[in-house]
Amino acid sequence: MSGDWLSTLPDTAHGLKVQRPAVSDIAMPAGYSEALPLVDPFEAYSFQSFRRTNADGSVTYALPTDARHDNSAGVIHGGLLMTFADSVLGYCAWSACPPNSLCVTVSQSSSFLRAGRVGDLIEVTPVVTRATRTMIFTRGEFLVAGEPIFQAASIWKVTGK
Repeated sequence: MSGDWLSTLPDTAHGLKVQRPAVSDIAMPAGYSEALPLVDPFEAYSFQSFRRTNADGSVTYALPTDARHDNSAGVIHGGLLMTFADSVLGYCAWSACPPNSLCVTVSQSSSFLRAGRVGDLIEVTPVVTRATRTMIFTRGEFLVAGEPIFQAASIWKVTGK
């Protein structure tokens, strides 16, 4: 059933309150095991994403797109892609944070490679390219049906709780 994943969302993630999504009748994509617990109200209002852990330990995130994400030309709005990138690159950065700390976006650079279309499933397996005591660097290539449509890289500042 479409929204069965909703009941599995935790109350908190990384010590922050998990937001309930604005739209909950989204089907979890095949091959994905859980809904991403979004802690940012803007993200929860804009989309719901899902994740799976791969055999090599990496994590892949998926964003099913629908009519809400249209830029009125049948193309996925670039702002959605940048927000999704900030969300999943942030989860990736959090995985490299020391215990009892969080991180915040310092900068993000984006490259639009081709248009995504309403109904596309956007997937990314982000990576930490470097982590220091105070900064974390991430990047990801965002794919539709295995073809890159968008790339993003970001820098994160490690902070206390």
